[in-house]
Amino acid sequence: MQNTEAPAQQSPERAAWNRVGTALIPGVVAPERFAAIKSEAEERLDEATPHVHDHTAAHRDGSFATPVHCAFIEPGPALQNLAYDKELLVAVREHTGVPRLVPRGGAVVLYREGDFQGLHLDSVKSTVTVAFALSEDLPAMGWAPHLYNASGDVLAKVVADHGMFPEGGEFTTLQHPYGGEGAVRAFAGYGVPHWRRPMTGTGLLVTMEFFDL
Repeated sequence: MQNTEAPAQQSPERAAWNRVGTALIPGVVAPERFAAIKSEAEERLDEATPHVHDHTAAHRDGSFATPVHCAFIEPGPALQNLAYDKELLVAVREHTGVPRLVPRGGAVVLYREGDFQGLHLDSVKSTVTVAFALSEDLPAMGWAPHLYNASGDVLAKVVADHGMFPEGGEFTTLQHPYGGEGAVRAFAGYGVPHWRRPMTGTGLLVTMEFFDL
């Protein structure tokens, strides 16, 4: 949920977060931790759970969905340890200016050739989504900060007018860093619509959820 503090009381980080909905957080994934997370994800490729639906809907929790075709890999010990890491939590709170965030775990999204995610909002439990790529060449996702906190009706009209992979105008992209370089991308998954166009290869993306109490 977006902050309701008076502007004068907001930190510079919170003001920036409320304006752009994203922050790059450097130096929070150590090389050995990244290697362990990537290894355990690759070992679980055959156990990935398909995430497929073909509907467009505004959900009661305020989230919004269009068709999606990808898969999720359950987190192993290395990813679980990172998702609940106190140093990561402190860094996410500091860079977003959201002081009451609590971690809710993580997973790895598996994209095979042709997989996609149409324009959507994450669950209300993802006030802040934190992600980094396990694949060096993962394409940027679509990103629409001008629709920050837009209603389901507005997003449905956007999809009707522009499709579930809108391009041009104010629609832009957001790149997730390759985790081997130590950085993660925090973004307002519940607030800003985002999407991923059909993949031309295979890609792995770590995602972690943080909820504002």
